[in-house]
Amino acid sequence: MAIFDASAIAAAANADGEFQLAARLWNTDLRFDVGNDSYILRMRDGRIAEFAPLDASTAASVTSDARISAPIGDWQELLRPVPKPFFQDLMAAITRQNFTMEGDLLGFHPYYRATCRLFELMRQTQS
Repeated sequence: MAIFDASAIAAAANADGEFQLAARLWNTDLRFDVGNDSYILRMRDGRIAEFAPLDASTAASVTSDARISAPIGDWQELLRPVPKPFFQDLMAAITRQNFTMEGDLLGFHPYYRATCRLFELMRQTQS
């Protein structure tokens, strides 16, 4: 079961002025692990160039700059229109829930606001 409508999320983010401003000049490959499913989000010059599920047989060989992981139930809570406490924000979810983040954190944190806006857009496309 796909938790993300990747094409709708990419279209919404690339058309969103707040996301474009926060993500300007961002070049990265982010991986989202949602339970047993994985997605790759490739940012190029502040725009989402690709957001797609990874095939299970090749997911292990796909590299990324950073990876955000959590069980599917935690992702579902994070993406609810009004999430429970400590699911409203990625850092709170990492600190108090089952989310983990690894990789190039120094390269990720300058674009944390872009990631927050991306999650807001994900919530909007889910409802």
